Amino acid sequence: MSEHLANLKHKVFGDHRDKTTAIHEAGFANEAAAAEWADSITTEPLAEVTELALIKQIREARPDLTLATASYIAQRAKARAA
Repeated sequence: MSEHLANLKHKVFGDHRDKTTAIHEAGFANEAAAAEWADSITTEPLAEVTELALIKQIREARPDLTLATASYIAQRAKARAA
């Protein structure tokens, strides 16, 4: 299946899954692993990146993630960087 079609049901009808479940389904061991991955894909320190810019970078790196999952990962990454 194309990476762009993964999670299609959640993208069309809304992602109402528990965010921890969504992170596990995306292949991350836990929230910390997802946040570390988000930190690794940024070109600037997380403290200097806006949450919106981080979400954009996450979605560009992993188009299979829903907006809700990408937003949650960005929030967790920003919280860990604070």
